Amino acid sequence: MKTITIPRLELMAATIGVRLFSSVKHALKISNIKTYFWTDSSTVLTWIIRREQWSVFVANRINEIRKLTTSEDWFHISTDQNPADILSRGCGPKQLQKRKWWQGPGWLKNSKEQWPKSAVNINEKEVEIEKRKSVISANNTEVESISSQLARRFSRFSKMIRVMAWILRFQPKAKDLRKCAELKNEELLNAQKIIFRLIQKECYSNEET
Repeated sequence: MKTITIPRLELMAATIGVRLFSSVKHALKISNIKTYFWTDSSTVLTWIIRREQWSVFVANRINEIRKLTTSEDWFHISTDQNPADILSRGCGPKQLQKRKWWQGPGWLKNSKEQWPKSAVNINEKEVEIEKRKSVISANNTEVESISSQLARRFSRFSKMIRVMAWILRFQPKAKDLRKCAELKNEELLNAQKIIFRLIQKECYSNEET
């Protein structure tokens, strides 16, 4: 089983928070109320704010968050001020009785202008690793967008294979094959394998949603 990264777990927590907000709002029949959401994960905050093509796992949750909130509703909170960390880091009954767990940081009672500004240090490596890939490679093909386009354009699988074979012919490693007017059997077989690999990859990605 694939290990879920810390940023993904934090994104899941943010998604659950939004779902809870939506349920409470619906149950109490509240509308036109200003809400604020806090996370101590700069990576999650960046995913929410930036309009990028994220991986399936991240994109599905970010889309859900954006349907119920706006990026302006989200703020960064330092770890030491985050009441959610009290339980996640482990605590005893006496610590749990402290006000922060039940009421949040004291400054929440102040006006928005008086809230502390938390420094956001973005880990670009964590952010970028979840970008959707769209690179064509004969050995390690990750072309979800290309395979989807082929499926939409060509109803016959044989036609799809031939188109993929022609695409692969124009790779730098395939210079010698460009001299041939017709596609070779080995090219067609390779294209077929790559299409199957793409389909398997996309199905596996859907299992992560």
